[in-house]
Amino acid sequence: MNNLAEVDVPRCLHCGESTTDAPRWTLPAPLTPLEYQSQGESAYTRNAQYVISERAHIVALGNHEFDNGLEGLLDPLLKNVNFSILSANIQASRSVASRIAGYFQPYKILRVGSEKIGIVGYTTKETSFLSNPGKDIYFEDEIEALQPHVDKLTTLGVNKIIALGHSGFTVDQKIAQKVRGVDVVIGGHTNTFLYTGPPPSSEMPAGNYPFLVKSDDGRQVPVVQAYAFGKYLGYLNVTFDDQGNVIRTSGNPILLNSSIPEDKVLKEEVDKWRIQLNNFSSQVIGKTIVYLNGTSQACRFQECNLGNLICDAMIYNNLKYRDENTWNHVSMCIINGGGIRSPIDEHNNNGTITMEDLLAVLPFGSTFDLVELKGSTLKEAFEHSVHRHGQGTGELLQVGGIHVVYDLSRPPGSRVASIEVLCTACRVPAYVPLQMDETYKVILPSFLQQGGDGYSMLKNKSLSHNQGNLDVEVVSTYISRMGRVFPAVEGRVKFSAGNLIQGSIMLIAGLFTVMFLHFIF
Repeated sequence: MNNLAEVDVPRCLHCGESTTDAPRWTLPAPLTPLEYQSQGESAYTRNAQYVISERAHIVALGNHEFDNGLEGLLDPLLKNVNFSILSANIQASRSVASRIAGYFQPYKILRVGSEKIGIVGYTTKETSFLSNPGKDIYFEDEIEALQPHVDKLTTLGVNKIIALGHSGFTVDQKIAQKVRGVDVVIGGHTNTFLYTGPPPSSEMPAGNYPFLVKSDDGRQVPVVQAYAFGKYLGYLNVTFDDQGNVIRTSGNPILLNSSIPEDKVLKEEVDKWRIQLNNFSSQVIGKTIVYLNGTSQACRFQECNLGNLICDAMIYNNLKYRDENTWNHVSMCIINGGGIRSPIDEHNNNGTITMEDLLAVLPFGSTFDLVELKGSTLKEAFEHSVHRHGQGTGELLQVGGIHVVYDLSRPPGSRVASIEVLCTACRVPAYVPLQMDETYKVILPSFLQQGGDGYSMLKNKSLSHNQGNLDVEVVSTYISRMGRVFPAVEGRVKFSAGNLIQGSIMLIAGLFTVMFLHFIF
């Protein structure tokens, strides 16, 4: 295929998650009815549709497009866009099928000169519990759903086929391996950074760009992702032969730094938003009637009530529709105490909690992600939590849906005395012993999922990973819906009686040493 620059081709393919159910603060004119979305990925209003419609001609549906349910998908997105939206593995019950019919398709055929290129879309099958699609929308296995549509494209004479979707890097690779006829896979969801050569910024590549996967029929299929948050623009150059076989690939994500000229139209829109957001940090979220202890002296050494509040918010954010066997798909949360950076004083401003307060507590912009772990991996994480307890480091885990007891008299690596977890396959939730061979879903900060604070087991031994919402979005939504909060220290994290005696002796000895030194001097 030659002279592609001379024909009309899409400027950009978007692999999903163009909207999200972020906490929203309505802005006044001139942008009414624009609502600020703190993740800043898109807004479908008057001129803001330019953000995507002028930059992406074909968009795959991701899980966050369903965060506001079916109505939030139809309006403002599906009913108002002027670009193609794809997903081949979304099905609907009879009651809603007619409402969404025609708003998105399984595939799109592009004409590039005399050539035809097929693009087939897919959405993570885990959307049903990662988002809020409702009971009438369900998601088929990506590979099983894609294959018949790729076969149809082949019968229509299309021999250059791109799979564009939002299921994560592991699934992207499986699609490249298993779906016959797919030549290129462009994915999202896990925000995987791929790069060939020295990386241009702080992200470390998970592999080369493109990442080549050998298909079951012996072809080399390029797979690409381009990280997240608009930091990079994925760029892939693919050369096909006359039979539609990939014979050469090149490219790399382009870092969108100051060397890239700003888009004037988009900059004008952003400047309008910035003016309206000057008072963002002072906006009131809710109120606390107790001291929210987020001090290092508390959260790095013992259970702290602000850690409990954050974990409760994380679980609340993941409450989805129950199924026949479980009341919810996840009941557990962990967060490193070092990630909680500030308390909130109930005596300040009569207990009012603002966005500024919350950003002081959670300043790092992490997401709260969902992973699957073996019980043995979770126990390993709790051993790491106290392997150097008492030094003021940030590893100690604050928890939700978990009761853990430590014995600090034991050597590091064997200090966990017991772990109980809140059951999900039960009509009346209760705490039951952790089973080493069972698989559990756990919500945790992306910092931990990436191995931060030495939690390499959470990075290397997770069985699945799905990115969630920004931390401040999750907690602010929870506080806003509760109105007033009053979290307690509940005994989620305990130290055995022997440890308390030992700790008291050490404390007394320490005080004696200080007094003795004071007497000498």
